[in-house]
Amino acid sequence: MNIGIFLGIGESLGQMEKTGQKDRFVNFYLKRYIKDFEKVYLFSYANELDNLPKNIILVPNKSFFHRFIYAFLLPIINREKVQDCDVIRGFGLTSSIPSFLLFKPFIINWPYDYLQLLKVEKRYFYIPIFYILEKLAFTRAKKVFIATKKKFRNLKEKKYIYLPNGVDISLFKPTLNHKRGIVYVGRLEEQKNLFFLIDSIAFLPERFRKIAFLGSGSLKTKLQKYALEKKVLLSMHRPISNSNLPKFMANYSIFTLASFAEGSPKALLEAMAVGLVPVVTDFETATDIVTNANNGFIINFNKEEFSVKIKNLLENKNLWLNLSKNASHKISREFNLSKLMDKEIRILKNAN
Repeated sequence: MNIGIFLGIGESLGQMEKTGQKDRFVNFYLKRYIKDFEKVYLFSYANELDNLPKNIILVPNKSFFHRFIYAFLLPIINREKVQDCDVIRGFGLTSSIPSFLLFKPFIINWPYDYLQLLKVEKRYFYIPIFYILEKLAFTRAKKVFIATKKKFRNLKEKKYIYLPNGVDISLFKPTLNHKRGIVYVGRLEEQKNLFFLIDSIAFLPERFRKIAFLGSGSLKTKLQKYALEKKVLLSMHRPISNSNLPKFMANYSIFTLASFAEGSPKALLEAMAVGLVPVVTDFETATDIVTNANNGFIINFNKEEFSVKIKNLLENKNLWLNLSKNASHKISREFNLSKLMDKEIRILKNAN
């Protein structure tokens, strides 16, 4: 049995490498698929080459079509390879577009609320487009993996399956030898509410007024200038490979996430797995992962309260130790990627 992988429009291994996600995708997904399928076809939107493991076949985009046009034409241009697939696994909502022109079992994941994110980013033009795309994708798909509990509860058909993001707990292991400090990992974009985060750090005593950002995005320069104005010591780090992330996170004890909207955020899950205590805003899916005052803190977009919780964790080691232990246990129990992949593989292999 062979499987095909459709990525979101414009995505490729090269693009994943820039954001530090390539090794996660290859090691946790592609290598797992090849254990259970004879061949894995990966359809990329870039004309690229890569040294992938045996029987993982990278299908590059050698056409001159714009990525939006190529999305529709992908199953036609790569007809022979698509026909050799018994099931197609789509990653993200836009990965469904090539599926509209083929008659193969198609299974997709819905990782977060696209419409809510578009509202946050004020990209109103795209809202009706994604609304229609979601309806079409859900109709076309044989199964849909839903990453958030609220969305799953609102969908009644059996085709919808709750499957959040997971963590490789053999890589992201808990440790109590964290250095004291605050970190954020993710994109530097409007959705992440990072000026709020800097404001919250600015309320801390001077000795604690420092934070590390690991990520890239359009707000980098503005955030650096704002931190200077607020007298917050902000250290910026470029994205690193997922395999190096646990070592980086061990330099900190608190993971902050002040987002307006999230799905099942991988960085939050990975931080908790290694024992960082999360302090997060009350975005819609926060309680899917964080239990307030048990394995972290959820704050209702109040900068001073957000700052107080961070200060308590920095000053009270016993509090931090207790929540850190609970955080890593939560991830190992409910977000173990190996167990989640077992569930996914069973569904994929029974798609025909």
